[in-house]
Amino acid sequence: MESNKNSIGLFASVSFAVGAMIGGGVFVLSGLAIKQSGPGAIIAFTFAGIMVLFSALSFSVLASNKSSSKYSGYGLVGKELNSPIWSFLTSWSFYLTGIVGTAFVLGAFGIYLTQFFFGHQSAIVWAIIAAIVLTLINFGPASEIGKIEGLLVSLKIIILIVLISFGIYHFNPHYFKPIIPAGFEKILISSAFLFIAFLGFNVITNISSHIKNPTKTIPKAIILSMSIVTIIYIGVVVALVTAHLKTYSEASVGIAAKDLIGPFGGVLIVIGALISTLSSANANILGSSEVIVRMALDKQVPTIFAKLKHGHPYFSVIAGGVLYIALILSNRTGTIIGLANVTAICALIIVNMAAFQILRKRDTYKGLRLPFKTLLPILGVLTAITQFFFMPILSLILGFSLVAVGLIFYKLRNRFHVPGLHQELVKIFEESKSPLIKALRL
Repeated sequence: MESNKNSIGLFASVSFAVGAMIGGGVFVLSGLAIKQSGPGAIIAFTFAGIMVLFSALSFSVLASNKSSSKYSGYGLVGKELNSPIWSFLTSWSFYLTGIVGTAFVLGAFGIYLTQFFFGHQSAIVWAIIAAIVLTLINFGPASEIGKIEGLLVSLKIIILIVLISFGIYHFNPHYFKPIIPAGFEKILISSAFLFIAFLGFNVITNISSHIKNPTKTIPKAIILSMSIVTIIYIGVVVALVTAHLKTYSEASVGIAAKDLIGPFGGVLIVIGALISTLSSANANILGSSEVIVRMALDKQVPTIFAKLKHGHPYFSVIAGGVLYIALILSNRTGTIIGLANVTAICALIIVNMAAFQILRKRDTYKGLRLPFKTLLPILGVLTAITQFFFMPILSLILGFSLVAVGLIFYKLRNRFHVPGLHQELVKIFEESKSPLIKALRL
């Protein structure tokens, strides 16, 4: 696949991963993290980034392995853990994370639009409108969606750099004392719900079979995208603390921008927030579509789930739309954040376990070699499991339940397998026309 003229390079991989990660996390979670742990939010974001990086490197091990599945980036998981069901659970968990993450960032879109432009209207109403529009857009040509996504990613990074620059210009060290006003426990709690802010790097693993020179490109893409995102998150927190607001909330980035830059700058940053959340939601929907197509190619779900229209699995897009609209209507931001973290962490744990098994075979393993042998996957498992202890019980129950529901579809995969449709999907895949690949032809 490396010779394919449509193979994905380093820039496109990093661009889409950054686009998926920078969304509601930076505009909503930054204020909430400061509210909970004060200036220590800088430490919380750093901790979360490091903990997710342990797992991200395990993903690099899988994705850079030449014996990985032809279709899914997680085919090797089942092989190493002695059952294909582990590959399915990894993909299914990330599919759910993308859908739940869409609900979160669209909720953030509604909050910012209501707070700064249309105070008379409910934030939920605007979030639902955006959800419907994005769902319809994802029935359009995937290649055009990719062009839009690339533009949105560039715009939101530029706007955030402007905010960070003004935060550095007005920097006042007195506002950062004490650095941990509420105790170290609050830092750990904040780090747990900040996991969602770093999810999105897995899109690189999803398309590993289409990436040029994957053994070198994938680790670079994952480390680069996570480094860029971590620096931006920390920079935004510095800007928020420097603004020295009386209270911090979901809309703090927009309020701080007005104080630091002035009215015009405040409007610019709010527009950036709206662009960013829509971009992140679109990236999540597109990434989830890619996961479903590859699961169908690996015969992990009924084939009908991946029947395409304009390059999109319309059944999956509709089902995902129903779920994230239902979550938006619940109006429980904390539960949604926790739910996305639970489903993602389930996948992280499984991938770390598989990477551990792979790295034990250092004599026969031909992919990326991590330092300290199996230590990083072990740390990845331990840090991921630890986060469950800091999450709301409702999020845990709902998260584990949604992951378990996937087992029903897995059981039905052979009963509702359509050979003709599967061959059609194989042809589409070989021609590099799956949803995300078409979008990433930059």
